[in-house]
Amino acid sequence: MLVKNRIDCCFIHLVDFENSKEWYKNIFGFDVKVEGEGFLEFDLDGPPLILLQAQVEKITPLPYSVFFFETMDVEKTQQTLKEKGAKVGDIENFGGSMRGCHFYDPEGNMLLACTSKE
Repeated sequence: MLVKNRIDCCFIHLVDFENSKEWYKNIFGFDVKVEGEGFLEFDLDGPPLILLQAQVEKITPLPYSVFFFETMDVEKTQQTLKEKGAKVGDIENFGGSMRGCHFYDPEGNMLLACTSKE
């Protein structure tokens, strides 16, 4: 095998880096592991989330989320996101016991808070 059987980190490229990184800090409250010009790494359990200054003037956000943030209480998470001013969708059932809600960063990137598969 050429690569390891795991994902090492997740990147989100941001055009308005300064504004958007503050949004991420406010919404999540995660500890910051490293921060520099055009770069911020959150200290998470598992793969880190890294925010990067985009090297283009415009990015078209994907129409879906490529990963999810795990939550034990979807309703509380949805309410807290709304209270913090995030654009949040309805709670959806993803099959079995998996439920979640999509929400969007200031640049329109779709994110997902979802219950675990367990």
